[in-house]
Amino acid sequence: MKINAELVVKLRKATPWSQDELAIASGLNLRTIQRIEKQATASLQSKKALASVLNIDIQDLDYEEKPMGPCPECDSENIYRYKKEIDALGGSGPDLLPKLSSGIFKGAKFLPVVCRECGYVRFYASEDARTQLENSSWTKV
Repeated sequence: MKINAELVVKLRKATPWSQDELAIASGLNLRTIQRIEKQATASLQSKKALASVLNIDIQDLDYEEKPMGPCPECDSENIYRYKKEIDALGGSGPDLLPKLSSGIFKGAKFLPVVCRECGYVRFYASEDARTQLENSSWTKV
């Protein structure tokens, strides 16, 4: 299940614990802690263990999708997003997110968003595409 990984990292660092120390304190495997922080997924048992050791309610670890912000061009709240992510295969799609697909025959996915007022268009890379960034030819800036 999805988990608020940002909160886990924030609370771990506030303690201040290393990932290994959090693993020991929670009774979880170090690899589990690394996966939770990187992929933002955890089993119910892992979620309970983290909530207990971090002294928070288990509901605090629930993942909440961030609402779409106002248009950066005109500040309008009249924002529309497409109902689902779009596969970047075909046409110029692969050029939008090169080397971020999760398989040979899969393209990276992205979510298009458009402002009704000024027509400003934004594209958001899917979570799957974002997890590919660190092990790809993309450079952190």
